[in-house]
Amino acid sequence: MSANHSTSAHTFKYYTPFWNQLMLISIIWYGFSVPIEIALKLPHPIWSHSLDILLSGLFLIDIYILFHTPFFKDHELITDPAIIRRTYLGTRFILDLVATIPWDLILLLTLPAEQEYSVLISWVRLFRMLRLTRVPSLIAHPQSRTGNALVDAIYLETNQKLRIFMLLFWVLIVLNLIACGWILLHVTQNTDPLSIYIQAFYWLIVTVATVGYGDITPQTDISRIYATLVMMVGIAMYGYIIGTVSTTIANANAQKQRRFEKFSALAEFMKRYDIPLSTQNDIFSFYDHFLRDRVTMATEILEELPQELRREIDKYVNLFMLRSVPFFTQASHECLSDMVNCLTTTICSPRETIIKAGDQGNEMYFLFHGEVEVLDPKGHPLVRLRSGAFFGEIALLKQVERVATVRAVTFCDLYVLSRTEFSRVMASYPDFARQLDEVVRARYPSLSDS
Repeated sequence: MSANHSTSAHTFKYYTPFWNQLMLISIIWYGFSVPIEIALKLPHPIWSHSLDILLSGLFLIDIYILFHTPFFKDHELITDPAIIRRTYLGTRFILDLVATIPWDLILLLTLPAEQEYSVLISWVRLFRMLRLTRVPSLIAHPQSRTGNALVDAIYLETNQKLRIFMLLFWVLIVLNLIACGWILLHVTQNTDPLSIYIQAFYWLIVTVATVGYGDITPQTDISRIYATLVMMVGIAMYGYIIGTVSTTIANANAQKQRRFEKFSALAEFMKRYDIPLSTQNDIFSFYDHFLRDRVTMATEILEELPQELRREIDKYVNLFMLRSVPFFTQASHECLSDMVNCLTTTICSPRETIIKAGDQGNEMYFLFHGEVEVLDPKGHPLVRLRSGAFFGEIALLKQVERVATVRAVTFCDLYVLSRTEFSRVMASYPDFARQLDEVVRARYPSLSDS
């Protein structure tokens, strides 16, 4: 694998999210337009032929790109050019090539301009719809994710928005095909193409939903057979859609359900043992904070990891917080890693004072969970800070008095970095210490001489 990293870097540069989106738009255009053109016998203006030539060129470029695009197999990134070419030739190359060649334009230029041939020219455009099989690979391509096979698979599997998008996409494609099939089989006196399509789609929804108003009915045996099959497909599709949407909603509400069950058990316990109301309020307040964020569930899952992996996770979580501080943007990874080892944790209760104006500052704080309010020395509220915020950073840089009071509004999980530990780390990185001193002088001129 290591020998092929350069090849991977070379090939992946062709495959960008922009190209994915361009291919998706092109494929979706053919997925909907081709059946409609065939069913309604629409003419082909000059601009449509020009568009076909342009998209054929884009599809040829896409084939070239696929000959040079690494792929995942058994959670391994295959970057060997020979294997990539051999695999693509043995899988979907023929399918893509047939879908790319503009058969309709070739027939238009070679066959006589007669009515019977114009019908044939329209039907060969169905080959374009073979490109629909490219949609899943465009959505799931690693270039738009992390480049790690297992991580990509998990992200795709748990992406609820993507699942809904793909469900709606395929449902609309199938519904459009069925509506166009009904137009071909059903005899109507209407001559307006738009009205014909609207009536066909109306019949389709009424039939698939098993409502059956009866104002549009099949007139021939073949159309009756077609309607029967559509009803059967509708029943299966309806059940699948309801099941998928229900599962998605249930997954999205799993955290809310967990919170409800926890509070129900707590309420029953409090009532049984006649716990004082003030204590109940504190307990419910704590769990309301603890269960509100989806990160809580992830944290509980991470507790099941081996100790070494948990330490690794904690390290990167703390690094993420440190990098959010403007003063540390220029710090090296090694410097930040040393500071991570200096962080300690604490939990504050509602209304507890974390920092008091006028006190000597010796620590800065990172708010991991919860909410705090900042007050001026007279006790007037200034601003509220929420998860991800930090405060008290001046105490690390200069030994000055606190200029504001910070008080917990809810239960708060805090990471604390002391001035003593920070100074010890800075002693090991004198270059960064000098850079930091210059930043402080520029941002806080009043503290330069303190």
